[in-house]
Amino acid sequence: MALQMTRVIWPLYICVILVEAAVGCGFPGAPAHSSVTFSTAQIRPGSAASYTCERGFELLGPARRVCRVNGTWTPDAIPFCVINVAAGKAPMQSTTDQEGIPQKAVDGSTSRLFDPQTCTLTQPERAPLWYVNLLEPYMVQLVRVDFGRPCCGSNISADVVVRVGNNRPDLETNPICNRFTGVIEEGQPLFLPCSPPMPGAFVSVHLRGASRQRLSICETFVYTDQALPVERCPQFRDQPPGAIATYSGRCYTFYNQQPKSFKRAQEFCSSRGGSLIDETSPALQGFLSWELWRRHKSEPAGQYWLGAVREPGRPAVWSWLHGRPVTVSFWSLPTNGGQCARLDATRDWLWAATDCGRRIHFVCQHEPLTCGRPEQPPNSTLTAVDFGVGARIVHRCQPGHLLVGPEARECLPSGFYSGYPPTCKRLQCGLPADIAHGSYQLQNDSRAYLSTVEYRCRPGHTLVGRASLVCDVDERWNGPPPRCQPVGCGAPPTVLNGAYRSLTNVTAVGALFEYYCLDDRFTLIGPRFLRCQSDGSYDQEPPVCRAGVPASTAAPEPAETGEYDRPEQSKTPDTVNIQQNTPPGVRLPDLDADQRDAGPRLNLSGIIALGIFGGFVFLSAVLTTIVIIVRRTCRRPPHRARRHYISSSYSTDSETHGLSQRPHSQGYRDAGELTVADVAHVYRADEKRRHHHHHHHRRHHGDERPRRH
Repeated sequence: MALQMTRVIWPLYICVILVEAAVGCGFPGAPAHSSVTFSTAQIRPGSAASYTCERGFELLGPARRVCRVNGTWTPDAIPFCVINVAAGKAPMQSTTDQEGIPQKAVDGSTSRLFDPQTCTLTQPERAPLWYVNLLEPYMVQLVRVDFGRPCCGSNISADVVVRVGNNRPDLETNPICNRFTGVIEEGQPLFLPCSPPMPGAFVSVHLRGASRQRLSICETFVYTDQALPVERCPQFRDQPPGAIATYSGRCYTFYNQQPKSFKRAQEFCSSRGGSLIDETSPALQGFLSWELWRRHKSEPAGQYWLGAVREPGRPAVWSWLHGRPVTVSFWSLPTNGGQCARLDATRDWLWAATDCGRRIHFVCQHEPLTCGRPEQPPNSTLTAVDFGVGARIVHRCQPGHLLVGPEARECLPSGFYSGYPPTCKRLQCGLPADIAHGSYQLQNDSRAYLSTVEYRCRPGHTLVGRASLVCDVDERWNGPPPRCQPVGCGAPPTVLNGAYRSLTNVTAVGALFEYYCLDDRFTLIGPRFLRCQSDGSYDQEPPVCRAGVPASTAAPEPAETGEYDRPEQSKTPDTVNIQQNTPPGVRLPDLDADQRDAGPRLNLSGIIALGIFGGFVFLSAVLTTIVIIVRRTCRRPPHRARRHYISSSYSTDSETHGLSQRPHSQGYRDAGELTVADVAHVYRADEKRRHHHHHHHRRHHGDERPRRH
């Protein structure tokens, strides 16, 4: 039995694998600033996708993914190409012990063991704190902290909280990006992702322990994929190493080895597609001050040109090189002096007026050259000529997916794309609804978005409704399923002097009708049975009933057709036919005209008339009886007179004599016991006595005859 099951299941398993393999995998998705290469020309199960990041970014996550037979990629997660925006920025900490200054956590060097030359260190505190000012808000995706000294003793847990926001970190009001509770070991890296990414210019690390503890960090990394790397800025051979910094979508090149006058410096920057700094803001002033401070720690008298000049004849009014007025300024007092502005290290890098012909350092600002490769969502295609400033990219989703987000995006002068990255949402409808007497077929065996399902009916039925439905964006088929309606032939044709009876009690396909004549004087000529066909017509012309035709010409019995398909619907086509539920293959006996007409027929109006007539007869009988009883009671003599009268000689009439000979007990019975015959007899006797009295009166006036004694 086990061997037999194996032989049955194994081919099915192979079939499923082949079907799934035919489906393959869609595009696996690629993060921004990356490129993907495949191990095969066509993506199929077993194909590998390898990820690499552009210059200035590092890959976080799996560098290789493989297509599985079920059409998905493993590992499931898509990597990121991110940049560390904390490097070289402005850090601070709650306290400093020995030489563990906060800048050592963002100097680009780390160590697996505590090193006073590269790791920070605070004094013992209840809640030590370290933070970095990123100088502008970023969408922080991940924070990595490489700890120096261990914390809190052997196998004692500590609570590490990372916050991201724009408020002062020491107030602990910024939102929590993530937290870790556990043992902190020396040189242990801790990865704390922000899910979802959180915006902010301040990233802080808070240590909570049971007692006073030291916080030591060898390096802190703040990762984001929405930053402008210096690699996208214009590069020149004569610029000093590390001379470029980026801020808010602009590139700034610091020239500290080629002092020039104001005019020459402006011409130099213009020749390379840039200009002297011609804008400012509190945030930009902070960025410039920090960059100049860290570059000129050993040069306290450093000075750089600023692209602002005093308007001629208006010494109190300053304007930028392109004529826009200076509305926000950071002057140090006094402001009198030359016609040009500079950033002065001796005044904490605030502004100062100076002679325009003086030869000092300068900063050129540029726009980035490219936006890099954009993010490409899974199951999509990307169309673009290049990725330079002004380029237009177009996103398309693969079949079965819906694009959610902008279809087209443009590379802006800031080095970022317009809009936000779209996604391709996989849409799939449920199984189509089954229909009675029909079936459906999925095109390409798919229920994905924009897939089609076709309905059809079985023979003998016609389709009512839409035969084709499409999977819509709401993951539902775009209409109700059709229905299969049986093909009907309608009522059979009538026959003069004849009728028909239904043998199936329906008029749908397969319905059978039997014809017969209403009288023995007529003979059925033609087919006796008619059957409804799938095209809505009967298989033969109806018969006729003719008089004077020999019985030998009557219609023959129908041939046995074997199995009979009984229709489903029940509709009575005519009131003339006699409906019978005769099983298939059973012949009905022939009935002659007398037998067909001999059966009793009920007439509702006749029954009502008979009932009314009977009621009147009964009422008349009751009234007559009452009248007779009343009259008899009113004319009846007293009991004694009756006894004398009965025994008198006037009772010569045979009926009266018969009455007088009845027993006295019967003469005295109660009137309620009288029968109708008694009443009639007494009535006739009374009439006879009156007649006898009339003759006696005549004899009394002269026509009297001798009596007999």
